[in-house]
Amino acid sequence: MNPSSTLRVRRAIAGLFLAWALAAIALSLGALRAPGDRLYHPFTHTRIATTSVIAEVAPSAQSSGAERGDVIVAMNGQPYYQVLREGTGNLDPARPNVYLLEKPDGRRIEVALAPEPIAWTQTPTVTALHALMVLAAALYLVTGGAAWWLKPDRSDAWALLLFCCTMTVQLATYPQTNLIPLGWPRMLLNAPLIGATTFHLFTTYPIEPSWVVRHRRVQLLPYAAALALAAFSLSERAIGAPLGVGLTASYLFTQVLSVASLVIVGVERRRHGDGPLRDRANLMFGAALVSFAPIMLFYVTEWLIHTTFPYRAALLWSFLFPVAIGYGIARGQLFEVRSIAKSSAAYGAATLAITGVFAFLITFADAAVSQLHISFRWFQVTFLFVAILAFNPLRNRLQNLVDRFFDRDRETYRVAVREISEAMVSMLSLPEIADRILLALTDTMGVERAMVMMVDDEGKVLRSAASRGEWEEDDLALEIRSDHPIWKHLWMRREDLSRVDFDEEPDVEYREACRDVFDTLEVELLVPILYGVDLLGVIAVGRKISGDRLVGDDRTLLRTLANQSSIAIENAKAFDEIAKLNETLEARVDERTAELQDTQAQLVQAEKMKSLGQLVAGVAHELNNPIGFVHANLQLLDEYIRKLVDAQRSGADTERAREAITKLLARSREGTERVKKIVQDLRTFSRMDHAELQDVNLHEEIDRTLALMEPRFKNGITVLRDYGDLPRVRCYAGQLNQVFLNLLINAADAMRDQGRITIRTRRTPMGVRLSFADEGPGIPESVRSRIFDPFFTTKPVGEGTGLGLSLSHGIIERHGGSIHAESEPGRGATFVIDLPLVPIGDARAAAS
Repeated sequence: MNPSSTLRVRRAIAGLFLAWALAAIALSLGALRAPGDRLYHPFTHTRIATTSVIAEVAPSAQSSGAERGDVIVAMNGQPYYQVLREGTGNLDPARPNVYLLEKPDGRRIEVALAPEPIAWTQTPTVTALHALMVLAAALYLVTGGAAWWLKPDRSDAWALLLFCCTMTVQLATYPQTNLIPLGWPRMLLNAPLIGATTFHLFTTYPIEPSWVVRHRRVQLLPYAAALALAAFSLSERAIGAPLGVGLTASYLFTQVLSVASLVIVGVERRRHGDGPLRDRANLMFGAALVSFAPIMLFYVTEWLIHTTFPYRAALLWSFLFPVAIGYGIARGQLFEVRSIAKSSAAYGAATLAITGVFAFLITFADAAVSQLHISFRWFQVTFLFVAILAFNPLRNRLQNLVDRFFDRDRETYRVAVREISEAMVSMLSLPEIADRILLALTDTMGVERAMVMMVDDEGKVLRSAASRGEWEEDDLALEIRSDHPIWKHLWMRREDLSRVDFDEEPDVEYREACRDVFDTLEVELLVPILYGVDLLGVIAVGRKISGDRLVGDDRTLLRTLANQSSIAIENAKAFDEIAKLNETLEARVDERTAELQDTQAQLVQAEKMKSLGQLVAGVAHELNNPIGFVHANLQLLDEYIRKLVDAQRSGADTERAREAITKLLARSREGTERVKKIVQDLRTFSRMDHAELQDVNLHEEIDRTLALMEPRFKNGITVLRDYGDLPRVRCYAGQLNQVFLNLLINAADAMRDQGRITIRTRRTPMGVRLSFADEGPGIPESVRSRIFDPFFTTKPVGEGTGLGLSLSHGIIERHGGSIHAESEPGRGATFVIDLPLVPIGDARAAAS
């Protein structure tokens, strides 16, 4: 059967047992509210198997000779056990019943007694005992259900649930079986199941015997026997068997299986020697003895000597067993029964001592009053007040002494955690952090050896970073790769792991691979060091030098160490990274600066190419006219040259042909000059071969840019040149041409190729000022502060890149100048450029 099918079967069986237990609790609670006028026998009894002993006698029957301790043998000639199984429905208040009683000395008497209303049996003691039994049953059910809910894939949790369900039915049904609906049939069916579930639990947890591993169906045999016994008990009357034999056999069956289960745990405990499995076996053995030994003692005593003590009250003590086992299964840790018992006893003794001292003081005060004949109440009141004042400090003092005695390890751990936290704040070295962790483990916890493993820089391998204690070289060389099963468990479960955590792993290869890590390193625990979702390392912890096992406080300290060290490790890694960055910071800054400069140059060139692309159509037209004119002249020139040759051969006049050829050559020369000028303007604009500072006439540069824009302007845009007297300016002419072109293109786009552009140039005390004004709609004030931002544009998508003005702003600033816009809505826009005669950087270089 595959794991998923097994889990489905377990869930189905668990559902049946849970329903069985819940029904028992519900029916038992209903019996607490039984009507007071319901008839019942004139005495109550305690019962062991089929033997009933009188516990209480009704007031009306006390003179009949029936006494506490008498064994009820029969009623009206019918065995009393059979009467109980038939219930109280046949009782008649008008007809007395004859009871056969056996005295402790062996004598038998008959008494005729009428049934009594059940109200006399519902004393506060009986009701309280019944309620406590139901509460204990509920505790069993909650414990088993919680363990199964937390660990649904573990067979030991499932076995505990089945055991708790049968114990729940037993506890809820036993108090008043014959008064609870269907009490006897359920008791007969449940009694042998207790033995079967006990055997199942003890052969699953804490140690699963090897013969059970090899033959899983062995655990089914007690269930088959239990069902057979239950069927026999329910059908005793039908098959003619003596009544009560089945129930007696069921109790014996349960007792035998319980003893056998304890023997199996003891044998397995001895076979496994020291280690966590032995500790679990000790807990199981001890919890079973503490919980069920009193029950067995009372059971045997009542069976042998027929006492009236309600031995079922001993069942209340059994709640300790499921709590201890359920805690161990669900949390993977052992319940600290011994520590709790010791501390509880110490607290009880301290409380008793303090109470005794207080009682002595009160008694002394009363004796002093009577001996000294003090009649004033103020003395007693004052003395009592002083005693109360002295009582609290004494109580606190004793409590502190008990706390220090039993919690000295915990106090030591708290101090260690505080010291480690303070120390790790300033640690920036991984080896130093690892050594501090190991120091805490070996000195504070007293482990014989420990190791800290760190994840490598690539995050793929766990390697030993530091260790203390005796280790083999092979152990220190162990590497755990990221594809190892133990890595996955540490990362996903995010909690400390022990070897026994893999006992329920169905994949044998997976389980053995994880166990090999613990066996190779010979450690008790692996504690992951986690930061966020990353596994940074592992703390491997060996056994304690004292031989004690690692308890809850130890694990808490280990988890705290792991959390503190994870933060310290991340801080150390960040410090190392910052140190490495500082070492290469200058080189990285130079590299990034070069990248930015290269990107900026590419953006400038791209914007220039974009601007040139917008001029291609107009320039092509301008080039086409002179080239076409020259082409036509060449055709005429060819014709006149033939005429000249013919005239020379014939001796005719050649003067006319010569004049025509001269005119054609002159006109063609004019056309080529026009082409040359256009090409020269384009070349000068791009300045691909003039990337150095030059003394430039800005008017010539503006006119050259206007010449390139002429094809676009000639249809509807007029340009007004208002030039002042400007000196030559030292600049990068090609870059300034790019600025002029960007401003002229923006002006033309704003006016939709209709209007006037005014260009003014003036000299200023600081250099020169250039202004480009258009008659467009202007720039809205809401966007005026953003027009020089990179990639900001007011043009439709696909028509503007938003780089023109940004690059222009950068070019002007690199020349040591400034550019700003002046605009009013509906009255156009003016871009004003201020430039120094010499760039600031160049002027400083010349001065130096």
